[in-house]
Amino acid sequence: MKFHKTRSNLILCVIVTFLSLIAYTHLAATEMEDSTIGKIWCATAEPLTVGGRIDAIDYLGNGVVLAGTRNPTARIVYKSEDEGNSWKTIGIVTDRGYITCIAGYKDGIGYLLEGHNTHVWKTEDYGETWQDLGNVSESRNTEGFANAYSLTVTNSGTVLVATAESTGGHIIRSTDGGKTWTDVGAISDRALYRLTKIENGILANGWAGTIYISTDDGQTWETKRHLSDTDLYATEYLGKGIILQGDKAGRLFRSDDNGLTWEDLGIISDATDDLVNLGNGKVVLTAYTGKKSLYHSNDYGKTWTDIGGLPTQEEDWFDHVISFEKDGKFIAVGGTNKGYLMRTCHDSEKKLNHQNPLGNN
Repeated sequence: MKFHKTRSNLILCVIVTFLSLIAYTHLAATEMEDSTIGKIWCATAEPLTVGGRIDAIDYLGNGVVLAGTRNPTARIVYKSEDEGNSWKTIGIVTDRGYITCIAGYKDGIGYLLEGHNTHVWKTEDYGETWQDLGNVSESRNTEGFANAYSLTVTNSGTVLVATAESTGGHIIRSTDGGKTWTDVGAISDRALYRLTKIENGILANGWAGTIYISTDDGQTWETKRHLSDTDLYATEYLGKGIILQGDKAGRLFRSDDNGLTWEDLGIISDATDDLVNLGNGKVVLTAYTGKKSLYHSNDYGKTWTDIGGLPTQEEDWFDHVISFEKDGKFIAVGGTNKGYLMRTCHDSEKKLNHQNPLGNN
């Protein structure tokens, strides 16, 4: 594997509220009104991967965030050691395909899913080196999509992979750190898309428009609710039993009892791509069709405001955004369809805390 670094001294600060793009060499910590949290983002001055999507991203602890790319510039892993402020190139990890998911566990352990072949890789040193765990499923999607989009690590360390098998998505499970794998079987009659940890277990969604939940570490699954006649993609757990679920038509659903019952909030956006929890009721929703806007909620997803699109490039949008808490700060880091990485954060005092320039080196 070859390791190399790209350098840039520029920084873009994206103020979504006013749809402006401003270059900064230093970003001071700034106190903001509570309602602005999630509306100010910083982006790398250039795409880290020209023409490439960054749809796989997660936090591995100790300030380390890893991101991976899909087509057309696929298989590259990037690493930040300062909570998403700056980035370096680790290199090409997989020998084929493209990266659809990265899932962190703890103490530098993380897993990478190459979605074209349902191939899993593992790191134990915060992404510096990777162990090939092989293909974990022969499931195939015949509708032009990846064969697998999601993996997650449960609180007990069990690794789960959801496949996008067209005739019914399977759950693949490992309880020994990826050494061996068991196919739990199909839990849906259509492809599965995302796995999300919730208060009492794991939630799965997908093309069937249905929610599935496991409360026994992924061993068995219960069909909870058919929500939509179109695909379900974005899901986010907000704490306090609250779950948000978006569909391809832009309709949003909300549960406040860990997925037992759901409220249809109506069409909020164009096709919903992702949701990210910013803490204390603040949520950002991203869309990937139409205006490709961001939407902001201050009340746990009950009401929403259109705050405009990303001014990184024309027609750009967030492919995936994650959030985590560190040292009292609630930080969100996201990758875009055009290859940018973006970051925002706030702490319990509701202050934005951009203390360092966000760059790539």
